[in-house]
Amino acid sequence: MNYPKRLLLLITIFTALRLLFSCATELGADEAYYWTYALKLQWNYFDHPPIVGWLIRLTTLNLLIHNELFVRLGAVICCGVCTWLIFKIGNVIHNERAGWFVALLYTSSIYCSIRVGANILPDSPQMIFWLAGVLILVKITRLSNCSPKSNLLWCLFGLTAGLCIMCKIHGSFLWLAALLYLLLFSRNWLKNSGIYLAAIITLVIISPIVIWNIQNNFISYQFHSSRVSPAGSGIDLLRFIKAILQQIGICNPINFFLICSSGVWLYKRKAVVDKKAIIIILCCSLPLILTVIFLSLFRETFPHWSGPAYSSLLILPAIHLASAPKNQTRIVPKVLKWALAYMVFIGSLQILSTNFFPGALSTQQEGPKLGSGDLTLDSYGWKDAGEKIDSLYRSDVAKNIMPNGAPIIITNWDSAAAIEFYVTNKTKQEVIGIGDVADLHQYYWTNKYKKQLRRGDCAYFIVPSETFYFRTSNLVYKNFAGHNNPFVFYQYRGGLPCRLISVYRMLGYLGDR
Repeated sequence: MNYPKRLLLLITIFTALRLLFSCATELGADEAYYWTYALKLQWNYFDHPPIVGWLIRLTTLNLLIHNELFVRLGAVICCGVCTWLIFKIGNVIHNERAGWFVALLYTSSIYCSIRVGANILPDSPQMIFWLAGVLILVKITRLSNCSPKSNLLWCLFGLTAGLCIMCKIHGSFLWLAALLYLLLFSRNWLKNSGIYLAAIITLVIISPIVIWNIQNNFISYQFHSSRVSPAGSGIDLLRFIKAILQQIGICNPINFFLICSSGVWLYKRKAVVDKKAIIIILCCSLPLILTVIFLSLFRETFPHWSGPAYSSLLILPAIHLASAPKNQTRIVPKVLKWALAYMVFIGSLQILSTNFFPGALSTQQEGPKLGSGDLTLDSYGWKDAGEKIDSLYRSDVAKNIMPNGAPIIITNWDSAAAIEFYVTNKTKQEVIGIGDVADLHQYYWTNKYKKQLRRGDCAYFIVPSETFYFRTSNLVYKNFAGHNNPFVFYQYRGGLPCRLISVYRMLGYLGDR
């Protein structure tokens, strides 16, 4: 079997596995939140650019299919395309064997196969344009400025970089990579009109993001810059160590070790490799990794932020493995078998812990904050909660306890998205946000498109224990004349309580105060 056929088989097998993973858990808070993007398509959102919302709208057939698998289907498809793209990068830089090995490494990455391959995030479509941008830059380094293909490749780079940014702002690191390479190794690129055309194309593509932020006083950048700015924060070494360990974990520890060892091998050995291509890979990867590591000294960071960078670096161990004489006849080297097995193990463990771990993975085992900090609860229990709340709502309306169409009040975006996907899809109620933009995120804007609360109106207020905050709850109480005794129910996992959900019937809206 030649390498393209092996690649097709690899993509087919692991696409099937990712589809199984996608069916095995409910949507996480982030995923449900990105699904709400698809409810009203826009050119930009508070948290991210729009492509993830467009993708979900496409895979759910214009929201016709309300199912977790179809919400996540775009991520699964994107991962298959990315596996092919990274094979092409390995083949262009070294040979087909390196392309095959890097496809295996990409498949074994926790970030690539599970975090953004089986779960829908802005990173899911971003990875297609990221890898396409890397591939184009590699090809550009092989051409002279006067080559007829040069301008075309630069225009394609401008297109892919722009689309990458329209997925997530991290795509701007592709342009940073091009500029670093230009300044340090190839200043003659400045003589090529193609690079200026590429910049114009990118600016045109991302103009909706800029226009939206101008219209909203750059609120997205104000909020996100406050999350990552080191100003006013002291160095926290424990948080720094935690961030490093998380990056190693999401990369796959075996892959991380292979990246480090292959980097040393390339530095010490005068291997027969395309040095320009290796430099481009490093320019695409190291700035993003170093930026996230630096920020982790001062602020909380998320491991998937540097995921695209580590994915690009997988080219290095692929070249190392392809150059080893013992791997000339091996289809899958033993170390890659272990890496793939580890990825499947972590994916299975995630499913089992989410669905069957007894109780809550939290220090809060009782009280109003039961389950606080348990990330597995993001993807557990909301389908059951939707059934219970739907029955309560229909009973209240039938008994004239609450009016038909009474909206649901929310105070933070994460539980709101789960409520909108699993509850209001049944009850057809509106979800109205009360609070400031830091808590509501995109719900701060969606209020404008919904029926407004009027003085005297009644509403439901749903409070899951793992996202309970006294501050935001008190804000709701202050905006209503009173409430009835809440309908309270526990949710159980593995026979032990993991979440407490309280449903308040709020009476007599007083208006914003």
